[in-house]
Amino acid sequence: MPIKNKILCYESSLNANEEMYGTAPRVDVWFLLEYRGNWSGSAFKDSKIPKSVKSYLNKELKAVKNSRLQLIKKHDNSEDDLKFYIAVSDESNPRLYEFKFNDYKDLMSLKTKKILKSDEHLSDEKIYIICTNGEYDICCGKFGMPVYLDIAKGRYGPQTWEANHIGGHRFASTFVCLPHGLVYGRIREGKIAEKLINEYETGRVNLSSYRGRSCHPLEAQAAEYYLRKETGSVEISEMVLKGLKKSDKKSNVKFQSQSDDIVHKVKIRQDKKAIKVIKSCGDKNSFIPQYRLIDYSST
Repeated sequence: MPIKNKILCYESSLNANEEMYGTAPRVDVWFLLEYRGNWSGSAFKDSKIPKSVKSYLNKELKAVKNSRLQLIKKHDNSEDDLKFYIAVSDESNPRLYEFKFNDYKDLMSLKTKKILKSDEHLSDEKIYIICTNGEYDICCGKFGMPVYLDIAKGRYGPQTWEANHIGGHRFASTFVCLPHGLVYGRIREGKIAEKLINEYETGRVNLSSYRGRSCHPLEAQAAEYYLRKETGSVEISEMVLKGLKKSDKKSNVKFQSQSDDIVHKVKIRQDKKAIKVIKSCGDKNSFIPQYRLIDYSST
C-alpha cells in the first residue's frame, strides 16, 4: 500500500486534533463469523468460505436493517468448533446469540429474523473485537495486533477476538464491546484496553477513548458524549435516546434518564469542513466533520 505524504492516517488524525465522538459505525445487529484463514483487505470476499454461504449471509444482512458482518479469529486456535455470534446492540435489550459449527454450510439453516425474536442460543457472555487487519490499513496491524495480544494473555482473553475492518482505522487501535456496541479508539496498550473492558463489564462507559454507541446515529453519538460530560453520568443504561431532529448543520437530541425520568436536551452543530485529515493510509487529505455543543438543558 503506497503512503502518500509519508504520513500514516493515525498521525494525520492526531495532528489535526480530530475528536473521536460521533464516529462509531452505525450498526444495530453484528454478525460475527470465525474464519481462521488469511485475511486480505477484502477479508470476507476473498475468504475460502463457500460461495453459497457467502450468498446466504449477504441476503441475511440485506434483510436485517443496520446489520454488519465481521470476520473474527483467535491468534491461537485451541477449539475444534468454529463460532458464529449475532450481537444485538439494542438500547433496551442488548443481547448475544452464540452458535458452534463444524461446516460453514451449517449456517445456512439459521434464520436470523426468527433468531432475533427468540430466547434460544442466548449467551450471558460479553465479547470484544479488535481490528487487527493490517492488510486493510497499516495502522490496524501496527496498533491493533499488539493490543489484542496483550489482552489475549489476560483475564479477558477468552472473550476477545481479532476482527477485520471495523471502520475508523485512523483511530487505531479500535475495538467494540458487545453486545452493547460501545466503540472505542486510539488504544495503545493492553492494560488501558483491559481497564475499559473492566468498566464495561461493570456497566460503565469510559469517555476518554469513546467513539460512540453503534445503535445511535452519528449526531446522537456526539450528543451522548456531551451529555455525559455535562452530567458526569457513566452508567451505560442510564441515558436512553428519545428524539433526534436535525437540519443541515444543527441537531436537537433528547435523552431521558432512567433513574429519575429527567429529559436532557442537547443541541449540537456539525462543522462539515472543520479539519482535513487522511482517512486511510494511502489516501489524500479530505474534510472531516466535527460536532460542537451549542446548548445543554434538562427538565
